[in-house]
Amino acid sequence: MDTRKIDLLNIGLVIVSLLLAFWMPFALFLFSYAVLGPLHYMTEINWLDERNYFSKSKSTPWLLGIFVFLICLGSFYVDGSRTETFASFYHWAKTSFAGGLFEGLRTVLMHLAFLALVLAVALVAFRSWGLRLLVFVIGCLVSFLFKSSTNYLIIVGSLLPTIIHVSIFTGLFMLYGAMKSESRPGYGAVLVFILAHLIIMFWPIQASDYFLAKNGPVTERFVQSGFHNLLYQLGIILGLTSSSSKFIVNSELGVRLGIFLGFAYTYHYLNWFSKTSVIKWHQVSKRKLAWAIIIWIASIVLYAYDYKIGLMALLFLSFLHVVFEFPLNYVSIAGIASGLFKRVKGTGQSQKGMA
Repeated sequence: MDTRKIDLLNIGLVIVSLLLAFWMPFALFLFSYAVLGPLHYMTEINWLDERNYFSKSKSTPWLLGIFVFLICLGSFYVDGSRTETFASFYHWAKTSFAGGLFEGLRTVLMHLAFLALVLAVALVAFRSWGLRLLVFVIGCLVSFLFKSSTNYLIIVGSLLPTIIHVSIFTGLFMLYGAMKSESRPGYGAVLVFILAHLIIMFWPIQASDYFLAKNGPVTERFVQSGFHNLLYQLGIILGLTSSSSKFIVNSELGVRLGIFLGFAYTYHYLNWFSKTSVIKWHQVSKRKLAWAIIIWIASIVLYAYDYKIGLMALLFLSFLHVVFEFPLNYVSIAGIASGLFKRVKGTGQSQKGMA
């Protein structure tokens, strides 16, 4: 499928994702995250690996992988202190010889995704390990300076690996692709993507129209997954609620943010799967494809059995694909900036020539 057809397809996928999100926001999100998510993780990691993660260093996946391991370890520890799911792990970690290290990990957990992003940028942008180290140290200092800022902690600890990943970075990736190919349908897809967000923000809705039972299975699974906290934190950052207010999933604000979440995640996955010329299914080895299918089916079974268990079981793979994508995110942003600079410079030179 050529670029123009893929771009036209993506316009349709944005519209379909938006309509489905307005129809059944929370159910759509739960389905997309459990069914489309795992296959997306594996296929994208494989694609990034074949391109050495757009980095100049062979050690990139190992260094970024360490951050993912620490994020997951810290998440299990924190979750175990709050729920029964990992209570035994929490008790062992708390009473083991490494108890102090786990407590330290809890302290820096919210900063790790941001530091992984800083490291990814350093690995892609510079060849010198001295400059890479300098950039990382500056990132650590920034993290330390803002450690008491609630907004900073929400953005880097919660929104960066979730909302920013599936919404903002997806939009930037689309724009970068359109600029590279000079595709009008590509720019059209970006415009429709932006319009979809505006529609979600301003289209009048009634929470009662969604018939979300207070303790219904969909609401229960959504709350158990912990993603209601993500909506709450997003509402705080957008100034739609406050940290002192009680967040209600079935409220108008809860439903509107749920529509956004369902749309953002669903289209993020569909956008990736639409790029058949990028994934190149027919070129994936039978062994890799077999393992991907086995892991994909197993993950769906886990989610169906217990959504919380499925979520924690796939946590490493989920974070791995987010962090491994950071170099690509930097490449997209740098490419957009470079393209805009060249166009502005070209316009300036044209005006001088006319003068």
